[in-house]
Amino acid sequence: MEQVVATFLHRLRVPVARQECLRLIRSHPDYPALVSVSDTLDSLGVDNYVAQFDDDELGDIAFPYLAQLNQAGGGDLALVADAADLAAARTRAGSTWTGIIVQASGLRVPASPEQVERYHLARKLTVVTWLVLAVAALLLVQPAWAMGSWLAGGSYLTALAGLFVGALLLAKELGVAPELVAEFCGDGPQAGCDDVLATDPIRLFGFFTLTDAAVAYFLWQVGCLALVAVAPAAAGLSTLSNAAALLGIPVVVFSIYQQRWVAKAWCRLCLLVDAVLLLHAGLALYAFGQGVIVPTTLTPLLVANAVLALLASSGLVVLLKQLGKRQQELAESELTLQRSKNSVTLFTNTLLRQPRIDTRDFDQELVIGHDDAPVEIIMASSLYCVPCKKGHEQLTRLVALYPDKLRVRFRLVVSNVDTGRFPTANQYVLLYWLMHCWGQPDERTRTTQLLHDWYERMDLDRFALTHPADFSGDHALSTALSTEHYRWVRQSRITRTPTYFLNGYQLPAAYRLSDLQLLLPALADYFGQEQVTA
Repeated sequence: MEQVVATFLHRLRVPVARQECLRLIRSHPDYPALVSVSDTLDSLGVDNYVAQFDDDELGDIAFPYLAQLNQAGGGDLALVADAADLAAARTRAGSTWTGIIVQASGLRVPASPEQVERYHLARKLTVVTWLVLAVAALLLVQPAWAMGSWLAGGSYLTALAGLFVGALLLAKELGVAPELVAEFCGDGPQAGCDDVLATDPIRLFGFFTLTDAAVAYFLWQVGCLALVAVAPAAAGLSTLSNAAALLGIPVVVFSIYQQRWVAKAWCRLCLLVDAVLLLHAGLALYAFGQGVIVPTTLTPLLVANAVLALLASSGLVVLLKQLGKRQQELAESELTLQRSKNSVTLFTNTLLRQPRIDTRDFDQELVIGHDDAPVEIIMASSLYCVPCKKGHEQLTRLVALYPDKLRVRFRLVVSNVDTGRFPTANQYVLLYWLMHCWGQPDERTRTTQLLHDWYERMDLDRFALTHPADFSGDHALSTALSTEHYRWVRQSRITRTPTYFLNGYQLPAAYRLSDLQLLLPALADYFGQEQVTA
């Protein structure tokens, strides 16, 4: 499901890294329900809606969009890019058309700098990955041209193809299959790859499967034939390689039997491996028939070393597979913990046990967001605090994402930088705010811009050049407001900045502002319901 959403956002040219999209959806407490998709889109600033349409209304919906199939338990999502995709989604075997559509039209809030940075980094890494794969493929293919005949070169390229397909099959078994594997296998209710892999009867030592054996075999074949190409003294390995290739025939017979009569399903990747094995065996038979293979070139030492190399290949495959499984288990455990952490029940239970503060408004309040928002955050910050700068940016973005759900107030902590100085940064910024922002029709916008401008410099002298405030006249109001901030900070026992309070309770230490990006809609519902029942 999440892979389809990531592809959908890519088609819409939304600058979000694929892995970030997958992580947000999978870490949602209601995953894989459709709400995990809509909440993720909201948290990314994507303008979207979810609605159910009748059949006669489908023609009015602009492509592309996501269509939900099999509503129970979240169901599947199909990317509908044109009329052909729509027809395919409505008639997909094993699925039920629900008429529920997820539509998006790009960003309603500009992407954050961190989000854009992750997106560009992911794109660069993708380019680097493809370059590395291209260079690796070029290096691996080169031995085919160094071989003395088309037969030897064809055998090497066949083994290389088998290694590639076997690696894809191993990725499928590990559950880390890329899109290429998912598309090839179908990844739908009729795809039999999972069924066949689950009924694999080979469990040597309890963990060495037929898939592992196939990958190890082709890895060994590639190594042997490459050695023949660069070391003429190892020509006897050609005989050993072709003899081993003949063993692929009974393996193919067993694989077909296993799929047809035991699993009662067909695995496309398994069939492709079977085809490569048959082709490899056919080339070996032709080589023996042409007298190209000379068994007398084999020596006991060569055979012993070849057997050791096969064992080493098998061990390497097993180690890599177990490492992959462990990483998958750790990733799944992390997602499970994150889902629990993102649960509004767990968050509110933890929040309500935190220290509570006085949340009464000042007569003049630095505030952004909607006055009637169900969620309110008070940020205690220093004007000379670098983490406070980041916190201000994050809160500004949260308000932009959820303008009707969040209200933010800023309380200023006195900094040691201002010791013995008049005016202090707090007094200066508050006076400028009272003169140019407070009471204006666009007060919230001006407040946001004022704090942004300050945190761009965090230097009073430089700030005063572009934001003049006159302290030669009456500045009693700003002094009184600055004193009110000071008293509140002392009363609330603020010991570090930034400190955040959500609806009067200190934000739990286990949570960061970035966690609220996904939690806020559920928190708004929770506290909104409390206000209704109060």
